[in-house]
Amino acid sequence: MKRRKQSLTSWLGAVPSRRVPDLGEREMNVLEVLWSLGELSAQDVREALSGQSVSLSTVQSTLERLHRKALLEREKIGRAYRYRPLLTRTQLIGGLLRDLAEDVAGGDVAPMLSGFLDYVAAEAPELGPGVSRALALVEEPREGQTGKDDDGAGND
Repeated sequence: MKRRKQSLTSWLGAVPSRRVPDLGEREMNVLEVLWSLGELSAQDVREALSGQSVSLSTVQSTLERLHRKALLEREKIGRAYRYRPLLTRTQLIGGLLRDLAEDVAGGDVAPMLSGFLDYVAAEAPELGPGVSRALALVEEPREGQTGKDDDGAGND
């Protein structure tokens, strides 16, 4: 029997139904701050970006754009909003990889994985053993999966 294949989106933990919106450098910087520090106001984000010359209104408009792109959640407290990311960094990367797989390889994971392994070998060979262990985990049944085909037979 055929082995059950796990989709790239479920393996990466990404949201399967829509593309990750395009993000500019400032939007990525703001997301990095929120991932690092948690829920913040626009003023808090501006202070965290202290190494950059950015006005409060620029930070507010950036936060608003990220909110409209459904990447941030906001709650009004007093006269100000507090923002928090709706995706983790890992989920965002997973979504970007899913989009890349669709665009470049028609959704086929094999060329993506091969390219990633080539990249790791060239750029960070010390990560090779960790990547190998992670790939081995993908082969193991996950919670809620039996590791058996639909007819009850094993995967061997």
